[in-house]
Amino acid sequence: MTLSNSPEDRAAAAWIVADEIMRERTGGRPRSYGTWREATLSRTKLTGKDHTLVKGFAEPVFEKAAAKKAGNHGPAGHVGEWLWYLLTRDLPEDQARPVEILSPPKPAVNDGGGDGLIVYREAGTARGFSFRLWEMKKYTGAANDPSGSIYKGWTQLSTKAQTYLGMLSWGDKLLADDIREFVGSLAEQWVDEEESAGGGVSVALNATAIPAKAFHLAHQHFTTHKHPGALQGLVVAIDDLEGFAQHVREYVWTAL
Repeated sequence: MTLSNSPEDRAAAAWIVADEIMRERTGGRPRSYGTWREATLSRTKLTGKDHTLVKGFAEPVFEKAAAKKAGNHGPAGHVGEWLWYLLTRDLPEDQARPVEILSPPKPAVNDGGGDGLIVYREAGTARGFSFRLWEMKKYTGAANDPSGSIYKGWTQLSTKAQTYLGMLSWGDKLLADDIREFVGSLAEQWVDEEESAGGGVSVALNATAIPAKAFHLAHQHFTTHKHPGALQGLVVAIDDLEGFAQHVREYVWTAL
């Protein structure tokens, strides 16, 4: 997936990402999301308790960029995760495998746990569901070679996936009966390499770094889960990922 380098298209895309991030963080509540959105669109600054409230939702990831701290790479990584999420969410639904759960990105890019989880309902399979655990990477290096980032994604899944899945303890508490057992046993399915389990790696990068081949060595870096469809990959390219992420940050922070 490549995003256009048209200034208008980039600005529109940056606004969509910023708006989606703030809607998710605030739960879409009128007092926080509505206040932020109205102030942002009118380019006015919030004050008093409204400022305090909205700032609390905007600070994770984006506050450090607002302070222009050196070496802060959070916004680009976080925006890369959101690009994966929005593209995945808006794909045409597969009637044979509808999405049951799609987890949004964590509030901060360095939070512990997996980066993305999708659970599909699949009638006729042994468990009635399947899942993919995704690892997100970003690449903005001068060498225009993202192979190292992709490699890290696969090796991280290989060594950490069971830990990430084990952290999803909410699976047996908040879900309906027919899916509760499935989500509660994600780590078991992964360790047992069941056909219901699989992984994916997404990399967000500059358009100049789009590789001719991206995931052809996945089976060498990720040596388990060999059943068909177990591994998936996504490349999201934009002409200046860091610049795009800062554009998103500017929208998030406009009213603050």
